[in-house]
Amino acid sequence: MITSYLLTLSQLKDQKIFKPLCYATLLTISSIVLLLVLGAGGISWALDLLNHTLHDWFGDAKGLFRGVIQLIGASFILVIGYFTFAGIHAAFLGVFIDDIFDAIQVRHYPDFTLHPPPTLAAGVIFSMRFILFTLLINFLALPFYLLGWIFPPVGISIQIGINGYLLGKEYGTLCRMRVRNDPSKKTAHFAEGLLASCIWMIPVINLTAPVLLAGSVLHSQIKASK
Repeated sequence: MITSYLLTLSQLKDQKIFKPLCYATLLTISSIVLLLVLGAGGISWALDLLNHTLHDWFGDAKGLFRGVIQLIGASFILVIGYFTFAGIHAAFLGVFIDDIFDAIQVRHYPDFTLHPPPTLAAGVIFSMRFILFTLLINFLALPFYLLGWIFPPVGISIQIGINGYLLGKEYGTLCRMRVRNDPSKKTAHFAEGLLASCIWMIPVINLTAPVLLAGSVLHSQIKASK
């Protein structure tokens, strides 16, 4: 597994790998900013509906209360964005992952033939479904993440475990669309997902994690098919 990660890392400058990574990163950041804007707008709309009630309760302090609520709401959305960044980033990269698979296959396995990639529409649907699933699972796990701020090893372990499972499952499924092995040789990618999830904890370097995971999964499945 470590060897597969290092092989992919050495190929990171390949344009067929670097460009999808840039696209996925921009889409992820844009989606979190959009979520923040929509969330702030939703909070403001809800407070406008309660404007009369807030004035009766807080009087001249209504503006201060409104600002505090908006700050808390924005902070909550940012926390959700932080905990789901790995899954959203991986899902967006999944839209472009076939370019990465093809680049690795050409360089390391020229005699191995990958199956044709799914259509762009199918890839987008799969990725959007995974984003929603990731948001749901991480939202349900949020209380445990917050508990981890009091007991850091607990929160970090839960976050790494959940995202490791989700990432390994998603990329394993995407790879099996291109490398259709004998069912008896089906490979699991939980350990690879855990390593990617650990890398996601490191600022800046975490942006390379989905590419490294994709490469590792492909190396594993091609080797298992031989």
